[in-house]
Amino acid sequence: MKTAPSTTAPAATTPGTDAPTWPAAFAERYRAAGYWRGETFGGMLRDRAERHPDRIAVVDPAPQRRTWTYRELDARVDRLAAGFLNRGIGKGDRVVVQLPNTGEFAEVVFALFRIGALPVYALPAHRESEIAYFCSFTEAVACVVPDRHAGFDHRALASAVRAAVPSLAHVFVAGEPGEHTALADVPDEPFPIVGPAPHEIAFLQLSGGTTGRPKLIPRTHDDYLYSLRGSNEICGVDADTRYLVALPAAHNFPMSSPGWLGTLYAGGTVVMAPAADPDTAFALVDRERVTLTGLVPPLALAWTQAAPDSRHDLSSLELVLVGGAKYSEAAARRLTPALGSRLMQVFG
Repeated sequence: MKTAPSTTAPAATTPGTDAPTWPAAFAERYRAAGYWRGETFGGMLRDRAERHPDRIAVVDPAPQRRTWTYRELDARVDRLAAGFLNRGIGKGDRVVVQLPNTGEFAEVVFALFRIGALPVYALPAHRESEIAYFCSFTEAVACVVPDRHAGFDHRALASAVRAAVPSLAHVFVAGEPGEHTALADVPDEPFPIVGPAPHEIAFLQLSGGTTGRPKLIPRTHDDYLYSLRGSNEICGVDADTRYLVALPAAHNFPMSSPGWLGTLYAGGTVVMAPAADPDTAFALVDRERVTLTGLVPPLALAWTQAAPDSRHDLSSLELVLVGGAKYSEAAARRLTPALGSRLMQVFG
């Protein structure tokens, strides 16, 4: 059953959930202007599943192509959310998510959104020092990892971190679990869930920087969903958009600029790329008729150099976003002739 979202933030009482993030005057101004609309990520997915249930939401091409319609994704999220709750993971709990670009990544983060637990984003390339820091600093109660990725066994890493971090009660593994719990065994029969309010923190965003360990930035449902709408308007994202997640899905750029979350907000299709090299990515652009993607400058250069000799049809690709670092004018001028798409620079 749907309930009308609250538009007034109560006094902060639960650390990590409704702790103050925005000055009240700013928040009221954004609400009055219609920028913050009282939406949540869990509610957004439910709404899209009701509007266009049979439209493809997510494509996971590797190792065997799988698809999720909006109805299927929403239903799987409900079952996974129920399973997390039945294992004691609840509103405000922090869960480190270290998954590659797979359909399970979307399922896990939306299940956490739905119950009000906070995804703490980590990259598959992070190792024990970063994951232990994320788990310890946030007092995470769980982490979600792949069994193996790019030749590395994440289960052994998770075992070491769990032994060092007292709060870490659960390790869920996508694939063969070893001594941990298989993510596939978590889903349970869904039941009514009281989810988070729009003003509350939705997740802890991963940020790089040049001063040691990665940083974690609290983002609310209200403010982040507004950023999706703004990016969608600028980039022309709509229900016909087919977005290739070439960069790690946990990064802010491929999440919201407009990214895979912006694409789902618009009712489009997200294609999870297992790798971003030209051979892998060009095959996916061709097969999935990708219209939009985001790249960092080194990848944009690699794609530009490889495209003239590619046997793949890239004609569906309408727009390439380049961000994360400055992209030189000389390189930018070469991209459109090589790829046949428009270029939009999003750095700065």
